[in-house]
Amino acid sequence: MFLVTRSEFQFVEKGALKNEEELIFEYKDPMPEGMGNAYWFQIYNSMSFSIVLGLPMMLYFRGLGASGTILGVLASLTPLFTILQIPAARFVERTGYRTFVLRGWSIRSLFIIGMIIVPILPATIDSASKMILMLFFLICFNASRGFSSCGFLPWMSQLVPESVRGRYVSTDQMCSLGSIVFTSLLTAGILKWTDSHIGFALAFAVSFAGALTSLYFLKRIPDVPVTLEVKNAEPVPWKAMLAFKPFKKFLIFNFVILMAWACGGVISVPMIRDHFAVPDSSFMLLNAAWGIFFLLGAFLSRKTLDRVGSKPLLALSLLIQMVHFIGWGALASNTLPFNWWTVGFQQMTWGMGFALFQVANIRLVMGLVPAMGRSHFFAIFSVSNSLTAGLFPIFWGILFDAISFLHYGWGIWEWNVYSLLYAVMTLIAVGALWALKMVPEAKAMDTNEFFNELFMRTPTRALSRLLGRKPVP
Repeated sequence: MFLVTRSEFQFVEKGALKNEEELIFEYKDPMPEGMGNAYWFQIYNSMSFSIVLGLPMMLYFRGLGASGTILGVLASLTPLFTILQIPAARFVERTGYRTFVLRGWSIRSLFIIGMIIVPILPATIDSASKMILMLFFLICFNASRGFSSCGFLPWMSQLVPESVRGRYVSTDQMCSLGSIVFTSLLTAGILKWTDSHIGFALAFAVSFAGALTSLYFLKRIPDVPVTLEVKNAEPVPWKAMLAFKPFKKFLIFNFVILMAWACGGVISVPMIRDHFAVPDSSFMLLNAAWGIFFLLGAFLSRKTLDRVGSKPLLALSLLIQMVHFIGWGALASNTLPFNWWTVGFQQMTWGMGFALFQVANIRLVMGLVPAMGRSHFFAIFSVSNSLTAGLFPIFWGILFDAISFLHYGWGIWEWNVYSLLYAVMTLIAVGALWALKMVPEAKAMDTNEFFNELFMRTPTRALSRLLGRKPVP
């Protein structure tokens, strides 16, 4: 835990405070009135972006014949344009949180209209021209989104009390993924029962409808005044903020694990669609399946997160992700059969692991970032993660194309481009687990104690109750 003076950025570690107990909130604050609008906004916002920035758009480009490099560029657009949060941070407090976000979200929604038109252009227009035109609209969409998203996390951090942030983040993520599951099922039905070009146009129209509806609820989220400690006319001390050790260690941890995610985002579509010959509609059903497990993971973390802290759940998430990466590697190497059972297990591990990571990671950064300079800290966090998630897909895409010819038998294991890259992702996840140990967190249960409680004490107590005996201590 740290304290920030109003005159300058000075950070004090938890152990240096004399009355640190006064800064630790043991009580539970009520959730602010009107937060239901934030959840409804997330539902319709997720419906919108999960189509134009998610699998449907990737499948559309793959149907046009896009290479692994093009898919890497496509995956990098959203995170790369988040760098616009750095120049945008200086305008957030001047404009006001709600006004700033609302303007940007309104502008970005207009570009979806162009995305609806591209799939239904005449067949005389070649695929390369359609890809270029769609990329233009995606660039405009992501630029307006990247600039305006700077204000959302600072807004929610000031609006939601610290003692209930875990509950807010979990509910927010449940709303988001619940919407993505529904949207994936809807998109799967559209792509299955309509012509491919018309189907993608209809899917993008659903995205536009979701964007318009999200604006209605965004306007109804309670705004918060920008406090004096947040407003600061002095030059922003970027160097001092980056040198703050807890925050810097947190950025390093995110950098490591996002390298692995960037690889998975590039190779998953060609692997499932081409290597395993799964049609587009079935692909969307698989996307909905992991979303269901995400909802379960987010729901189970609602009460646990505020009680045990973020780091233990992040460690558990990394272990689950390692199992997930190893599982896909085994499937790609033909060591395990590709069927509903094995794929269902893969969707379960990713959904649970991703859910625990999302809720715990967001809660942890909300606790690390001080009030003074909040928008700038969040901008650094978002841009750092986005540069990793934006540049590495291009690297992985080029590497994928370069070693796509790889085939080497090794006993029951077949080394190919997919099994090799998933092995690399597993090693990166191990590095992320080590980096997590370096990140400090106040009021968090020790990770070893958490695993002992989760895997040893809790199953023993459950078995005792099942046998009708007195629970063991």
